[in-house]
Amino acid sequence: MRLGEEVFGRYRLTREPISEERDNVEVWIAHDAAEGRDVVLKRARLTGNGQGALGRLQAAARALDRLKGHPHVVALYETRHVEEGEAAGFWLVVEYGSGGSLDQQPRMRPEQAARIGAQIADALTALHAEGIVHCDVKPGNVVLTGDGTAKLTDFDSAYRVAGRVTVTPNAPLSYTPDYAAREIARGNIPIPESDVFSLAATLHALVAGKPPRPWEHSVEFQAERGVIRVDDEVTGPLRDVLSPGFRS
Repeated sequence: MRLGEEVFGRYRLTREPISEERDNVEVWIAHDAAEGRDVVLKRARLTGNGQGALGRLQAAARALDRLKGHPHVVALYETRHVEEGEAAGFWLVVEYGSGGSLDQQPRMRPEQAARIGAQIADALTALHAEGIVHCDVKPGNVVLTGDGTAKLTDFDSAYRVAGRVTVTPNAPLSYTPDYAAREIARGNIPIPESDVFSLAATLHALVAGKPPRPWEHSVEFQAERGVIRVDDEVTGPLRDVLSPGFRS
């Protein structure tokens, strides 16, 4: 796979891939000639440790399909399973957020962060109603459209709860310590409130420029113990809204 190559006769690769070697996954930005739009191509390779990556991407596809049409969840356009050749692997084709992810944005006013938070909270409400916990809500997993609408993306860590149809295989949780709730960092079963904590940490980072973890110890140590420190820049009504999310 090379920059400029056309995949499946329609997707021209326009940016170098973002590779996650540990998970045997690669991510490309491409232009869909058939629809005249940019898309994200995500492939789980079938070699090496590819079976774990395959399970995670298949789980992500099932989660996205259950949330089809939600205004604050990226759209899943198609999936493909290719057994042989250079394009071998399991592919997701999903919506591209032309406004970039939130970790590419400058610090925001509390009002702007609150609007984004309300949109992602709406997405999480729908997700939790389907018996799924996202498990990795963070600035890098929220993208903006051209008009500034926020959308939740990257459902590779989605975890089934409440006895619903299996969404993710039994595998170690993947999470980001800066934004993880204590139960996830400890390896316990995720709960919907885990996503609420992560959303609160995400909004904190949007306003203060950093997540609410101090630096006296390793981030993993802090996450396991539920340590947080709300920055003085997070003031007024937003601080009152975020504080309940940082439950003890």
